[in-house]
Amino acid sequence: MKSRYIFSSFSSPYENMAIDESLFISYFDKKVPTFRIYGWRPYSFSIGYSQKAKEILNLEKCKKDNIGIVRRITGGSMIFHADEVTYSIVCSESDIGNPASIKASYKILTSFILRAYEKLGLFPKYAIEFSDIIKEKSSFCFMSQEDYDIIIKGKKIGGNAQKRKKDVILIHGSIPLGDDYKIAQKYTKENLLKLNIRSSCLSEVLERKIDFFEFSEILKESFKEIFGEFEFDELDKKEINLKEALLKEKYSQDSWNLYYNET
Repeated sequence: MKSRYIFSSFSSPYENMAIDESLFISYFDKKVPTFRIYGWRPYSFSIGYSQKAKEILNLEKCKKDNIGIVRRITGGSMIFHADEVTYSIVCSESDIGNPASIKASYKILTSFILRAYEKLGLFPKYAIEFSDIIKEKSSFCFMSQEDYDIIIKGKKIGGNAQKRKKDVILIHGSIPLGDDYKIAQKYTKENLLKLNIRSSCLSEVLERKIDFFEFSEILKESFKEIFGEFEFDELDKKEINLKEALLKEKYSQDSWNLYYNET
């Protein structure tokens, strides 16, 4: 699929989610797939659309330590965004060959991540390929394993979530580079004692440090190899205005991030 590529570097949790939603909305006019790479500053939780912040997080501790909390428009469980590379893709089902199911679309849309790991000499597999995977449910994404979560050396690495409207898809995902995501245990109400045995990060499986810019480049090239050429781009004026409106009216508001699903 011919697409545009946007490298956003680091932004606040609120701006990151406002940008992803603006790209999702903009697709209905542009009809051009977008691939974006970005990071988070400060470290922050993103919670799934259906989650209730006060049920899964200690809000007072988060506030005291300046840990951001933002609600995604995608489903799934919360993620602690720390030392990581995050990506998002906006496209239509026809852009990726009209997959037979939502699960099949996850396999297609995350295939470039497997290619990136393989380029680093790793041997990633999907969880569905293992007969002994225990699919425990958790409020924390890196503790649970779904069919098309990626497994390296027996542990889950990263996580992905989708939002759909008509035939348009937003998928975004977190790929931890270091183990700072384990700081999440200080703030979650769920006991995450099994986190060390169920999840991993890229530096751990590589047995060396890898930074944001090195892996972003590998991920970008892997996307190109799987999905074809893209054009380097930035948000246009309409997308910037939409992002700013979403930031002001939605993502900067506690009514959306913390209390949206309370009634």
